[in-house]
Amino acid sequence: MLHFKSLISLVIPLFALFTFCLAPQARGEIIVKHYQHQDRYKYGLKVLDLALSKLNVPYKIEFPEFLDVSINEARGELMVTKGILNLEFMSTNPEREEKMIPIRIPIYRGILGLRLLLVTQEKSEIFSKMDDIDDLRQFVGGHGVHWGDLPVYSANGLKVVTSSQYETLFTLLRNNRFDYFHRGFLEIWDELDRNQDRLVVADNIMLFYPHPVYFFISRNEPELARKLEEGLNIAIADGSFKTLFTEEMKGYLAKGNLSSRKLIILKNPVVPENSPAIDASWWLPEKFQKQLAASQ
Repeated sequence: MLHFKSLISLVIPLFALFTFCLAPQARGEIIVKHYQHQDRYKYGLKVLDLALSKLNVPYKIEFPEFLDVSINEARGELMVTKGILNLEFMSTNPEREEKMIPIRIPIYRGILGLRLLLVTQEKSEIFSKMDDIDDLRQFVGGHGVHWGDLPVYSANGLKVVTSSQYETLFTLLRNNRFDYFHRGFLEIWDELDRNQDRLVVADNIMLFYPHPVYFFISRNEPELARKLEEGLNIAIADGSFKTLFTEEMKGYLAKGNLSSRKLIILKNPVVPENSPAIDASWWLPEKFQKQLAASQ
């Protein structure tokens, strides 16, 4: 049987360990646990860091050690909905807004909805003469069969050929199995570098549809959602968010030469009806602003 002193000698260290584990939260420290560590998520993590820095409280942004570095988006999102992790940033849809807390401030300012077209060199002249969506409907695009924005193209009467393999789509395009491959404005340049022997970026048109990317927070942590939204609004108000966005996007915008293009706006049936209108004024040339406003 343990003596009283012996029992105390066991309890005190355990209590100290328990207190140490709780100490960061007890001091008001914000701990964000996420799964999005790959290079393509760097900008979103910079926005997250900026927003948290505006709150004047200690914070940590962690990719937990127990996660596999190859974790995919489906598994990561499941861990957020279960509360094992507490944040992700993804394009919105009704299912995500039901399962998690959306912070309805588009962290990419809508630019992920901007699409340029990869085409073969032989067809580049045809695409340079396009004026509107009716012209585009005469041709067939390529698309990933599981990509979340696939419904956009059927909703707008655009024909597509699908594949489950990303690299296969470039092969199909080069072999004229379809006519164009609509790619995200931020990703098309690296893809062009890998395929410049046969492919070019169509130089006359660009597509745009609402495709807002939000921070989503576990339903277990409404206070984290409140604080993060507060930090984002502070960063918008003091101009630091716009400064970060402009610095990150200026190289892409210089390559894209948006003012020289014709804008084709598509509807996106995946975006929830209560979503705020997209403010693209940080990157979309002024001459297109009325066209975009009229479509929303």
